[in-house]
Amino acid sequence: MRTPTLQYLYLQKPLVLLLIVTIVSVCWIYAGDFYTKGEPREASVAVSMVEQNNWILPKVYADEIAYKPPLAHWLMAAFSLPRGSVSVLSARLPSAIAFVWLIGACFLFFGRRVKGQKAFLTCMLLITSFELHRAAMTARVDMVLTALIVLGLFCLFRWEDDKKLKGFPIVTVFILSCAILVKGPVGIVLPLFVFGVYLLILKYNFWEIAGKFVLIAFASMVLPAIWYYLAYKQGGQEFLDLVWAENFGRFFGGEVNISYSLGHEMPFWFNFVTLATGFIPWTLLLIMSLFVIKYSFKFPGFKKIWSNMLSMSKVKLFSLVAAVLIVFFYCIPISKRSVYLMPAYPFIAVFIAQYILYLVKNKSKIIRIFSIIIGSIGILVALIVLLTVVTQLVEPAQLVGFIKNERILSDIAVIWSALTAPNLLYVVLFSILVGFIYILFNLQRKKNNLKILYATIATYLAIFAVMDGIFIPAFKSGASVEPFAKEITSYNSENETIYVVNDLRQYANMYGVNFYLHNSFRNFEKELPASGLLLIGENDYKKLFPHYENLYDFSLLKQSDGKMSDNRQVTSLYSFYKKDGL
Repeated sequence: MRTPTLQYLYLQKPLVLLLIVTIVSVCWIYAGDFYTKGEPREASVAVSMVEQNNWILPKVYADEIAYKPPLAHWLMAAFSLPRGSVSVLSARLPSAIAFVWLIGACFLFFGRRVKGQKAFLTCMLLITSFELHRAAMTARVDMVLTALIVLGLFCLFRWEDDKKLKGFPIVTVFILSCAILVKGPVGIVLPLFVFGVYLLILKYNFWEIAGKFVLIAFASMVLPAIWYYLAYKQGGQEFLDLVWAENFGRFFGGEVNISYSLGHEMPFWFNFVTLATGFIPWTLLLIMSLFVIKYSFKFPGFKKIWSNMLSMSKVKLFSLVAAVLIVFFYCIPISKRSVYLMPAYPFIAVFIAQYILYLVKNKSKIIRIFSIIIGSIGILVALIVLLTVVTQLVEPAQLVGFIKNERILSDIAVIWSALTAPNLLYVVLFSILVGFIYILFNLQRKKNNLKILYATIATYLAIFAVMDGIFIPAFKSGASVEPFAKEITSYNSENETIYVVNDLRQYANMYGVNFYLHNSFRNFEKELPASGLLLIGENDYKKLFPHYENLYDFSLLKQSDGKMSDNRQVTSLYSFYKKDGL
């Protein structure tokens, strides 16, 4: 039986769901500096748009052009215009808003086609999944692309379900155009691939499908084609080489005429590992449930499987096709990343939600065990907050005897050094976490397994809040390169040009320092200037120096205290001058 409270949540008030996802994501994107190379690399594109007024093909990091089409960067820049400069908040805002829209769209789509409880739980699984949560909090293009692809698939489904492919899907075309402008042709190829196979399963005529898809593809490419033309006029052959590398080189491999390695080359099974980690903590519940369900070792036969698949409701059939084909699609490229699979998450989550509700009804013991595990993790996190933030009884040095991994000890030291004094936020988050833990364990004495499930979700969301509000910002700020960038500024009182080497096949780029210095770097090897400042990692300097020791005199001005998160090297600032007569 549905309780009135739960019915109120997932049937009558979808705005409550949007409030939850907003609190979980948008509220924390301001916290913590950039500390990896991915976020500042994308944010620097928006910096060029705002400060150089180049909205077509801006330059980033010396003479490097943007890797991706500009829609996500346009959004970053647009959110930055009121302030006049790009910040961590404005750069991450498009991802967070896209996540909110994704959850809202999933609730509306599934809520009209499956039971309200299942739709609500599907969305809660998405909100609490590790991969989507992480992507929603970062200044990258992947969450924006995911939201647009999923919205495009939803619209294509409605076009068939409501209109039987009659008329022209103008809204869908606009969404797919935007998806192309986020990350290239994959924004239309993937949705049409999934929808085309789905239509063939529904026994639509192949040539009818092909004809309609040609029109959709042509119309969807109109807006992107304008940008591609203008970008080519500005970037020429270098731009074409980049487009080929990013869209076809990553897919098929082979040599590419660009100055960096495509990277992320992984075997096909990598996708399944990342799916398992991406759905944490629910992966744990699924694994645990394998020990309590009954198995039938009799293979039903492919005809029976196919028949069962065709007997599904259309929304379940569509979700199954989408989930399988998206994962299959991304098994083909040699380049694989966990974020590539995010468009499959809503379609996988709806089946996981159905299975979890089955466990709630028929295997309640496993739900209770899982809830105890999550509650225990919550207790551990609360104790860490209490010890390290409130009472400050634990110093990182005291953990040396218990933790042997130097990288973990280093990360703990970084977090400790960046933690601010306890304030009202800490107290509120700690109290919320303890409150949900109390509710969760108090419910163990009762028989309402659905309430236990949602109390478990609430506890996990509280753990998210503590991590996102206290520890992760401390880690990001502790590992940030912004302080080093400010030191460089103080050593550059005469405002000399700062040069770097920009060849990712040989050297490590420092996108974070570049962002905090307002995207001001110039390319040393391309310009070979008479004098200036050179910023370079010490390992890279050892590679560079033999090539230029007869041409330049280098003098060390400043060195970072340790390895920077940007390039994993001790990094130095040199002044340099061409030798006399050269």
